[in-house]
Amino acid sequence: MIAKGLRITKKYIDDLKWLMIDILWRFKSQPKTQEVSNQQFSIGVVTYVNRYEIHFLPLIKRLLAIFPDTQLIIAINGYYDSEVQKKYIADITNLLSSYDNVTFFSYDKGQSLSKLWNQIVIHSKKKKTFIFNDDIKISSCFRNSLEQSGIVEEGCGLVNSSWSHFLINRDIIKLNGWFDERFSGVGYEDQDYEIRLVNNDFLIKDFKVRGLKNIVFKTKDFSYGSNIDTDYEKYSSVNGKVFFKKWLISPTEKGGFKYVRIIQGYAKQVEGMETPNFYKEIEKR
Repeated sequence: MIAKGLRITKKYIDDLKWLMIDILWRFKSQPKTQEVSNQQFSIGVVTYVNRYEIHFLPLIKRLLAIFPDTQLIIAINGYYDSEVQKKYIADITNLLSSYDNVTFFSYDKGQSLSKLWNQIVIHSKKKKTFIFNDDIKISSCFRNSLEQSGIVEEGCGLVNSSWSHFLINRDIIKLNGWFDERFSGVGYEDQDYEIRLVNNDFLIKDFKVRGLKNIVFKTKDFSYGSNIDTDYEKYSSVNGKVFFKKWLISPTEKGGFKYVRIIQGYAKQVEGMETPNFYKEIEKR
C-alpha cells in the first residue's frame, strides 16, 4: 500500500509540474526563426490530422522556440478521409510555410511509420537527425539537457530508453539499412531495427535527458482506415504479422539467436526475410 501511495504521489507531482510548464508556455511569444546554423543535427517529427490540435501545435511551438537555428523536418502523414485531409493539409501547410527553418512533406493517403522515418532522413540536411514522436512535451531546459547528454556524438542513440525519441546518423543507415517499409502500418519497426543493430554488432546506447515527457497517446483512428486491427491497443496488427514472419523469437538463449534489449529476449532472422535496400540516396551523401 505504501509503494502504491508513493507511485500515486510521484505521478501527481509530475502531472502538476507539467501543468505548470504548459501554462508558462502559453505566455511565451513565438520567436522569429533564424537561418539554419545548427551544424550538429536536424530534427524530424511525424504527425497526422488527429494529433494536430492536441499534440502537434503545442510541440511545434516549443520546438521553434528552443531550436530556432535548427532544421525542423515535418512528415505529414495521409488520412483515409480525403475531405478531412484536404483541409488539414491546407491548415498545416499555411502554418509551416511561415518558418524559414521548417522543411515539410505530406501524403494524401496513410503511409507506414518506417517510410516516414526514412523520408525524414532523406530530407535532412545534416548527417545526424533526431526523430521525435509528436505526442511528447518538452520544457525550456530540454535542448541544453539533450546536447549535454552525449547523445549527439553517437551514431544511433535513444533518449530516455524509448524509440519515441532517438538519434540516427546516416552512417548507421549505411551499416544497418533503412527502416523496413514492409511494415506497412505502425509498430514493430523499432524492434526490427534494434534487432538488426545487434546482428551488426552495434550496441545502441540510452541517454537520460531532462525536460521531456512521453505521453504515449493511444491512437483510436489510424491514418490507413477505420476499424484497423491493433496489437496492444497502439500497433497495427499487420506489422506484427510481418515481424513474426521475419524473426524467430525465444525467451531463452539458443544457437544462432542473439539477445536484444527491446524484446527482452533472443532473436534470429528467418532465411529469405532480409531487409531490402529501399533507397539509394544515402549512398550519394
